[in-house]
Amino acid sequence: MQHTETPYVAQDLADSRGLDEAASFVVDLLERPGSDISVAGGQLGLAEDLVFSGHPDAFELVELPRAVPGTVWAIDGGSCALADGRSFQVGAYRAARVRFSDGATDLVQAPPLSVRALSEERVRDIAREVLTELSGSEPEQLPEVPRPVDALREWAEWGEVLRTVREAKAGDLVLVDGSLHGGPLVPASVVRQAHDDAVAGGVCLAGVVKASTLFWGRHAPLVTLLKRRGDRERGLVPWAARISTDPTFGRLYIGDIFVAHLAPTAAHAFRVDVARGPGEATEVLARLVGASDDPAFVGYPYPLARAHQAARVSNYAVADLRRSFRDALSRHGMSEDDIEVLFQDFHEVLNRS
Repeated sequence: MQHTETPYVAQDLADSRGLDEAASFVVDLLERPGSDISVAGGQLGLAEDLVFSGHPDAFELVELPRAVPGTVWAIDGGSCALADGRSFQVGAYRAARVRFSDGATDLVQAPPLSVRALSEERVRDIAREVLTELSGSEPEQLPEVPRPVDALREWAEWGEVLRTVREAKAGDLVLVDGSLHGGPLVPASVVRQAHDDAVAGGVCLAGVVKASTLFWGRHAPLVTLLKRRGDRERGLVPWAARISTDPTFGRLYIGDIFVAHLAPTAAHAFRVDVARGPGEATEVLARLVGASDDPAFVGYPYPLARAHQAARVSNYAVADLRRSFRDALSRHGMSEDDIEVLFQDFHEVLNRS
């Protein structure tokens, strides 16, 4: 059958009214967002966000000195999906760690990717198994796991955090990619154990968050607002603002939350969590300044960038893994036609046209 195409009339890519309304919302949100500061509840193990009165202009921007980083450990994870059968997934993940000492990376550990088949029922069994190993006892309640592969990666990261804190020497700094509260997937007991081990061993512990859940008013991004203010008031210097000034944090949190600009010319600021430990938080932040001057990652701690590179799963690696998985399916008796059907995604056909 021959199809007759209706002549295509050039149109705008998007409705200009929608673009204007969205732009107006963002500008208004940033300029007049409200009067409260909030931290997403999942970051503190709470059912609801922690909200307290505050204003971005009220936080003191303290200039940070630059200190020698010393020995810095960093942990990050990587993951990918190999197959999605809608009722199940096959995913791969790993956590990597590096050690930075005397101005150079002297240890990189990136294990082979772990591959797991995941269904709704199997995810619960895996979660119980992994969390029992992670915390030392069977969890009373299993968390909701909307993205199983991401959960496996995060649990692997915290397993590496615990191992690294125990192996680090007094005075070492251990960096976590993300909040020191791990979100709703990581039991609070795991975070407390990492903190207790760090304190006992004289180890500094900090987390650097790339996508922050600190908000002002109607969920305006607090890190962005403080970076804008820092550019105006401080200029080209490293600085930090302590956010956890409300007394509530002392009861809920193992340390302090900062927004920090870690290099004079850096385009970004980050949320930085610093656990209570052997040294002052400002000393840890100064060490991060000393570790954040690599030209390729200005303003972001180089050890964490190196850990990210070690853990990430490149597009080439995903292709190789999928090919290996297809071979494994064939070895287990699945026909080539059935394998092809398993990997089909009609979105790819539509997106090619």
